[in-house]
Order: sequence, then C-alpha cells, then structure tokens
Amino acid sequence: MFKTDETRQATWLTLCIWLLSGLLFSVTHAVLNGAITARVLATVAAMNLFGIIASIGLYQAALRTRRQPMLLRVCALSAVAVVCAFLLGLVDVSLMEFIRKTFEPATPPSSMPNWARAVVNMTAFLWIFGMLAAMYLTQQANWVVRERERQLAAARTAASEANAAASAARLAALRYQLNPHFLFNTLNAISAAVITERADEAEAMLSKLADFLRVTLVADPEALIPLEDELATLQAYLEIESVRFRERLALEFICPDNLRAALIPSFLLQPLIENAIKHGVAPTSQTVTIQLAVDRDAEDLVILVQDDGEGGAGEVRPGAGVGLRNIQLRLETLYGPRGVLQATPLTRGFRATIRLPLQWPPAKPLSKAA
Repeated sequence: MFKTDETRQATWLTLCIWLLSGLLFSVTHAVLNGAITARVLATVAAMNLFGIIASIGLYQAALRTRRQPMLLRVCALSAVAVVCAFLLGLVDVSLMEFIRKTFEPATPPSSMPNWARAVVNMTAFLWIFGMLAAMYLTQQANWVVRERERQLAAARTAASEANAAASAARLAALRYQLNPHFLFNTLNAISAAVITERADEAEAMLSKLADFLRVTLVADPEALIPLEDELATLQAYLEIESVRFRERLALEFICPDNLRAALIPSFLLQPLIENAIKHGVAPTSQTVTIQLAVDRDAEDLVILVQDDGEGGAGEVRPGAGVGLRNIQLRLETLYGPRGVLQATPLTRGFRATIRLPLQWPPAKPLSKAA
C-alpha cells in the first residue's frame, strides 16, 4: 500500500480512524461498566484488525472507480461500505459467540439470529466505513485535479518548446531562402568572367564570395546582431557586386554612430540591397545609386533602402515579392505588429522601409579590480 504518496496518505488516515474508533469504544465501555478487561481490549483489537482489512477493500473499490462519474462512484462506494459494515458486524457476532462458548459456557445464547444481530451491529460500523469512503473520494478527487494540472503544465511546456522550435525552423528557412538566389547570380557572373577570359576578375569574385559565405554559414538565423556587423556583411556582399557592375553601382550609407550598436536580425538588409541591384542596377547601363539610411523614431529603429534605378511603376518590382514577403514574415515572427516592412515604388526607383523595436546589447558587467 506504500507505492505512492496517495496510498501512503490513505493508509495513515485509515489507521487513525480505526485507532480512534477503538479508543472511543474502550473509553465508553470503561465509563459504563466501571472498568475494562483484557478480554474486551483483545476483542476491540481483533475487530479493528478486521475493520482495517475491510477498509483495504473499500479503498481498492475507490481506486478502481476513480475515472468514473462522481454519482457512480458514490453509489459504488456506498454499496461496498454497506457490505463491509455487514461483514464486520457478522464477524463481531461470531467473535462474541466464540468468547461466550469458550469463557462463559453457562451463559445462554441469544434468542436473536446471528444475521439479525449482524444487521444491528452493522449500524455501529456503517458510519466508520461511510466516513472512510467520503475521505477516499475527497482525497482521490484532489489527486486527480493535481494530476491533470501536472499534465496540463507538461502539455503547455511541450507546446511552448514545439512552438519555439517551429519558429526557429521558420526563421532559418526564411533566411536561407535568400542566399541561393544571390549565390546563383554570383556563380553565373564568375562563369561569364571565366568564359570571357577575365581571370583576375573571376579570381577576385571567388575570393570575396568565399569570405561572404564564411560569414553566412556561421551566422545564427535567430540571432540579433549589432547593426554595425550587418553593415560589414553588406560591405562584403557589395564588394562582390561591385566587381560585376563596376561604375554602374554607386553606394551611399548613412548611419549615425550612436545607432551602430542597435540589434537587428542577421541578414535582414541583404535581400533589399540585392533587389535594388537586380531590378535597379542590372537592367540599365547608367549609374544607379543605392542609399541605405538608418534613423531613430522614438523607441523604433527605422532603416531605409532606396535606389534611383528603373522600374518605379507598379506596387512591387517584378520578382521582388518573395524576398519582401520573407523579410516581412521574419519581422512578424520576431516582433509581432511592431515589425513592419513598407515597399514603395517611386517615380524613379524604389524604396523599402523597415521599422522594428530599438534594442541594445546587454550591458557587460564591470570587471572588479584585482
């Protein structure tokens, strides 16, 4: 009976109830008869032992019906309590007859049948079994509630972990969708340089591509990095593109020094620059300026990427929708409604504006002087 805390608690409750019952009977007998004999004490001990054994059956009935509706449980335990009380009353009658025949043979037997005497004695034990049944029901109801609370907490924890894993996988998938397009374009440009025997240009692009991929592959798609690091990654990317487009590509970066430590998602800006190059620089033979400007608006960080290339008509440049949607999904996943991307066609060129909460790296603890 000691396999769980629940059965241990029920065992102690049962022992205490029967001990209290035996004590009350002994005190009452002593008050009414002036004394209590060893024979009476032995009888009380024997009856309590049988009562404890019957209580085990009552507790097992409570365990077997614990998943049933409460009304059914009450009816079942009431029936078992009545049977246990009757059996204990029958044991009491049999024990009294044994004592009479053994120690008091001259005393005439009772005129009442044993079963009738058992029914009378049953009423004395029924309140004990009824009280035990009520305690078992209450105790197990509390344990069922606690078990459900534990299961609910475990389910919530599992759901939270699954949601976090799904968000991480989604962020990784969104970020890695952006790299193959750039890689294809770069490799295509390297191939063209090799075919046209521009070996130095091809070698330079391969070297810069290796540097860029080294940064890309080690970056954590979930990580927030300082804006300064993102700009350095963009610089590595633009060095590759500048080999392809030479004087057709002009750059203008505007970022206040006090915002360079602000945190943003890694590789958030590269697809915007890539779109500007693909749709603004590549189709024309004239110089196109790509401007990246960073500013602060209250508690938000605002990043603007704009070019003055061709293709200002329409809502979104053809082919640019996937990259923009990926950026918007990343912002929504990380920041909810505070992460916003606005794409605006201009009379000449295109503008993309990102707005996200302004965040800073955690402060480093001051090192104690030795």
